[in-house]
Amino acid sequence: MTEQEIFKKEAENGYTVCFAQQCPLKEQCLRYLVGQQMPDIRSSYHCVNPRYQDVGTERCSLFRNSKKVKFAKGMMHIFNADMPRRVEPFVRQRLIGKHCRTYYYEYRNGTRLISPAIQEEVRSLFREAGWKEEVHFDSYVEDYEW
Repeated sequence: MTEQEIFKKEAENGYTVCFAQQCPLKEQCLRYLVGQQMPDIRSSYHCVNPRYQDVGTERCSLFRNSKKVKFAKGMMHIFNADMPRRVEPFVRQRLIGKHCRTYYYEYRNGTRLISPAIQEEVRSLFREAGWKEEVHFDSYVEDYEW
């Protein structure tokens, strides 16, 4: 699937788009690039308010970078036999406490991708639990951070 087809699909699925022509970030912003693929068969769509305080500036809070990032997929094999017994429940309980039980199991089973920020959070929890070795997720995929 081409980038334009992906963007068109997201536009059709209701992704919030932007049409700030004067924005200095527009060529690197997913919201703007997806907006350029908006089909003419929709009479309405979700759009960024162009009058919002920092839209169209270099510090736009609604900016979404169009570069793909490396998401982790799955944590079924993240806990290994060499780990002390306390590590697994510590990490599991903290992730559930912060993200909820459903998200934890979706992260674990690979049905919800794990963003780079959450990957770092997981690694930090392992270090906090006393595990100093590298943390390996099941697999990795590159995608847009919508």
